[in-house]
Amino acid sequence: MSTITLLGTGTCQIEFERRASSVLLDLEGMYVLFDCGHGVVQRLLEAGVRHNQLEHIVLSHFHPDHVSDIIPFLQAGAWSQRDPRTTDIHIYGPTGAQNIIDGLLQVFGPGSLQQPSYKIVVHEITQQFAIDSHRFDFISLPPAGNHGLRFTWNGKCYAVTGDSHFHDDEIAFLRDVDLAIIDSGHIEDREIVQLAVSSQAKTIVCSHLYREIDAKQLQAQAAGAG
Repeated sequence: MSTITLLGTGTCQIEFERRASSVLLDLEGMYVLFDCGHGVVQRLLEAGVRHNQLEHIVLSHFHPDHVSDIIPFLQAGAWSQRDPRTTDIHIYGPTGAQNIIDGLLQVFGPGSLQQPSYKIVVHEITQQFAIDSHRFDFISLPPAGNHGLRFTWNGKCYAVTGDSHFHDDEIAFLRDVDLAIIDSGHIEDREIVQLAVSSQAKTIVCSHLYREIDAKQLQAQAAGAG
């Protein structure tokens, strides 16, 4: 069985009801985490996944609200007396990901975030990458430095964005997908409707929320616009 879980739908705002934007993919027992901002590690546990079960983290870009929980995640792997890490952790991201991880190891000291029994393996990716036999498209999207993840699983197409702006590149990225999880905090309601209509995505889930969104109203507007 495969599932997609929104661990967080928030932003840099500290809110009681939301954690930073993050999506957990469970592809028949292989876990892939897309973005790891504040509060996400705790939500991972609440979703029934122990930190040492997660071996793959994809970072869309390097804003703190998308990467900050990398620190407690790595520390737990190194020092937790409950479920300590024994397997390598793979971190995927755009150019600069290696510098981010190296910087954290330097600031905190390598012994604080890693043990010799496993490796932190950083993959700097540009367009495509694979985890085992599963292929993913890692697409650059406005604003500069940001990326989205697109993949096909069991005949269905999925897309997830980090930060995003309304742009032709975003329309192309979402075109004809079965399920899209998008940043709605940096675009207006009318632009969400335009994205839905122009891309013909079958289902759009609004995440990265700075504001409350009236989903029924947006659905009606999109249906009316064709």
